Amino acid sequence: MKQPPRSAVGPERHSADFYDQHDEFVALQPGDRLLVPCEGGPCISRLETYPPRLEITERGGTYVLVDGGAREAWRYLFVPDRH
Repeated sequence: MKQPPRSAVGPERHSADFYDQHDEFVALQPGDRLLVPCEGGPCISRLETYPPRLEITERGGTYVLVDGGAREAWRYLFVPDRH
């Protein structure tokens, strides 16, 4: 049986307790969905569940989560594959 392609490098995520949500307008619970903007690569944003994946493979490279600071500043940064 052929498996569908996986879009994630792995299930690596920080725990929900890793993030300080004290200053956030709405605190997210594990499993809540959030839209994370992307910089570079083929996507403009990714719909993720909280806590978001740290890395996501995409054609031509990998998106790496930049999650320092307030949640509104989080981004996936595209890192192209080396050839």
